[in-house]
Amino acid sequence: MLIVVQPLSAGARLVSRVVRSGVPCLIPTQFPELLPPEVTAAATVVDWHPDQGVPGLLRCVEESGARPTGVVAGFEYVVPESAELARALGLPALGADAAEAVRQKDVMRRRCAERGIAFPRSAAVPPEAAGPCPLPFPVVVKPVDCGGSLLVSLCRDQEEYEQACASVHHPGEVKFHPSPRRTALVEEYVEGPEFSLDGWVDAGGPHVASVTTKFVSDPPYFFETGHIATAPAHSPYGEILEEFARSVVAAFDLSVGPFHIETRIDREHGPVLIEVGARLAGDNIPELVLAGPGADLCAAAADAARGRRHPEPPASPLSAGLAFVTTGRPGTYAGTLTGFEPFPEASEFRGLVPEADPGAVLDPDDIFSNRVARIHFEGTLDRVEHLVASVIKDVVVDIEVDNENGDLKKEEAARV
Repeated sequence: MLIVVQPLSAGARLVSRVVRSGVPCLIPTQFPELLPPEVTAAATVVDWHPDQGVPGLLRCVEESGARPTGVVAGFEYVVPESAELARALGLPALGADAAEAVRQKDVMRRRCAERGIAFPRSAAVPPEAAGPCPLPFPVVVKPVDCGGSLLVSLCRDQEEYEQACASVHHPGEVKFHPSPRRTALVEEYVEGPEFSLDGWVDAGGPHVASVTTKFVSDPPYFFETGHIATAPAHSPYGEILEEFARSVVAAFDLSVGPFHIETRIDREHGPVLIEVGARLAGDNIPELVLAGPGADLCAAAADAARGRRHPEPPASPLSAGLAFVTTGRPGTYAGTLTGFEPFPEASEFRGLVPEADPGAVLDPDDIFSNRVARIHFEGTLDRVEHLVASVIKDVVVDIEVDNENGDLKKEEAARV
């Protein structure tokens, strides 16, 4: 029985794929209501909260009466617990130091310094050390152990820096995180194109499946607005980034399972590590990697956890991309988009997937409340890049506003 701990985001898609393939699954989670219906119907879903730790996970396994065959972390925040559980069960697992280094960004920076991986100059700033910025502006401020782009911002002066640190030091409740550390990581801002490097490590070693081009919003925030997955062999940056990914995997002792490496290519220093995760990427990246490069990251993660080699497919020349349609101003979503009309005519168009219902309250400054749809394309890299960039630039979310008579009317939002 494959154990998938706390599957959220890409983890939920992974368990859907696994149960459809007929693999028995045990799912310890505090969020059973977020699982797809086919998962709750086919898998053994049990109650587990991170406060119960690995002893609680071991009880879940014992009470299930099944023989565990592998362990997969279903979300960023449970990588250490999942690795410790796998080690306790004698299954393929990350070491304790590796699991901590990919979860805590200040530890991640120390590992980079020790193992010769290029990274931005940085300083950890706990609440008691708040004061003048320790680095020249501009800087990026982020939490040391939150996921995605949550509370990440660019600061150009001391006032912005103090506001960003205050948000990290006193964030209140963090979605899906039971006990976030209140330490900020302050880093120099790295100019250059941004990518994620997505793949897995199994019994046959590391496999780099995709050089994923990233589109992000304008400062001060770094919300992801689009992705394009391309096989390394068909990316103009493939050779240098595949070599960088392999060096990161080795430096962080990533011995099993998926990896998601975020990097920017600095003009002077080449690839610089922004972050590395020992889990599947979110934001539909595994689906793009399957549709474009052709690698099945979900199946690879399940095979690796069970000590198997996952077959690496031939590199497809196709790229698969998506653009998120996001609001440029707060308001109520009218349910329509301006500027979308030309895109379905492109031969590369594969569909529009809604992510918000008409009437939803939108907030451009909230990563959980600014998207209304995603638009998918497949084709050559240059064409998909053009189409994704055009959606981000030209498609506008229509907002309902009150007119003079108190009635609602449709108004175009500011362009993304």
